[in-house]
Amino acid sequence: MHIVIMGCGRVGSTLARGLEKRGHTVAVIDVNVEAFRRLGPDFDGQTVKGVGFDREVLVEAGIDKAT
Repeated sequence: MHIVIMGCGRVGSTLARGLEKRGHTVAVIDVNVEAFRRLGPDFDGQTVKGVGFDREVLVEAGIDKAT
């Protein structure tokens, strides 16, 4: 399952890592690229800089294949 998470704070980053460990593909959106460091070096998901209500950002994050 592909999941798009808006925000890479404590909750978003923990959720993203947990879902990825369970075999899901994950894309994380945040306006601050520094926030992506919370994901750690072993995160293989996608990171997208932007706001989560921007259609182009959502498309880049793969919202069309999200469940």
